[in-house]
Amino acid sequence: MATFMWKSVSACTWTPSSMCVRTMKSINTRKKKPMHIMRAKLMAVAERKERPDPRSLAEQCSMRKSIKQPATEKPHLVREYYASLCRQVFSASKLIAVYHTEGLSAAEQNDIKRRLRKNNISLKVYGNSIVQEAITGTELESLRPLFVGSCIIALSEELTVKELLKATRRIPKIHLLGGRVGDQLMSPKGMDDYSKLPPLETLQGQFAGLLTSSLSRPYSLLQANQQRLTMNLDQLVKQGGDSVDGTAEDR
Repeated sequence: MATFMWKSVSACTWTPSSMCVRTMKSINTRKKKPMHIMRAKLMAVAERKERPDPRSLAEQCSMRKSIKQPATEKPHLVREYYASLCRQVFSASKLIAVYHTEGLSAAEQNDIKRRLRKNNISLKVYGNSIVQEAITGTELESLRPLFVGSCIIALSEELTVKELLKATRRIPKIHLLGGRVGDQLMSPKGMDDYSKLPPLETLQGQFAGLLTSSLSRPYSLLQANQQRLTMNLDQLVKQGGDSVDGTAEDR
């Protein structure tokens, strides 16, 4: 009886050795599935094979049509338009000053324009490539080394160097690199020295004074010599007349 009960209990209990585990491998999508053998044979038979060219390699290269000629660069119409506009503005200006900027905002740039507009000075912003294309082959080509980095250009039809430096001296984000005053290229120090000169009318008056003084001195010297000569002649005549009267009385 005990043996029967043990067999019946052991038959109903779960044991690890009799456990069935169902497993499934993941599908490999990275590795390409090989082609069927019959299809591979059919593709190999149907593959097109070109006949070998009997010509030499030099003849093949000389007659090949796939060699393309270097394409000529087409002119950029927008760039040419802005370059011509920049050239016209430069040619009409007697004062050209180039400033280097350190991240000017729109409000700061408008403030500088407002300050310069009071002295009839305009502020322009052009790309360096456009400016270099505009000044190439002109008398302004000496300004080419100044256009490096972020630059703004101050232009005026008058030689208002003093007013320009006074308006931009207190702006810390712009630095004068140089410019052209009249027909002469100047450094920042040269433009500063030029601004300290008196006005042109004063210089013209001083030069005229020097010329008149240089002319008046020889005139005064010549006039003094003439006056001295006439005085000596008068004195000589008087002395000669007295001597003649004395001799007549004696006789």
